[in-house]
Amino acid sequence: MKCSVLALSLFPAALAAQATQITSTHHHGSGQLEIVLTDTGFSLSLRVPSIDIIGFETPVASDDERTRVAIAISELSKPLDLFVVPPEAVCFTASANVILTHDVPGQQDTAGEGGTSSTTGEHSEFQADYVVQCQDMDALNAIEFAYFQRFSGTRKLNVRVGSGAENSTHEITRAAPRLDMTQIR
Repeated sequence: MKCSVLALSLFPAALAAQATQITSTHHHGSGQLEIVLTDTGFSLSLRVPSIDIIGFETPVASDDERTRVAIAISELSKPLDLFVVPPEAVCFTASANVILTHDVPGQQDTAGEGGTSSTTGEHSEFQADYVVQCQDMDALNAIEFAYFQRFSGTRKLNVRVGSGAENSTHEITRAAPRLDMTQIR
């Protein structure tokens, strides 16, 4: 499968093209979020269909679409505006990396065991990876998902939380946009 990617760092002028593959299950309205807790912070890994964020999955073809992608990447580059933690935890974003991947239909993929396969549907997704540092992890008792307020096409996130040897899964929805962290750590 051949894919094209639009990437944007924390600065909108850094829009660039790269290549990658979509590896997560793709369901409109539903994204995946992985949270890994440490003693000094946490990492987040978000995967969400682009249609949920910007309203389309086709390759960017106009200035309006490029603007919508740039705005979405800029907003997705601010994880603590989307996944709100208690101010007492004193957290800050140490890194944010957001890309838009896009399957190119009909392209051959010869990377696997000498066989070929082709993609038939167009799918794209935003992939975002964040590292957040906190001064007081004990104060991290909940995460509020302002993400749903910002992106109207989103309905739910399947969340997996890892803390040491412990893992848990949660379904966070637009109707219940809060993850209680008191029983997780």
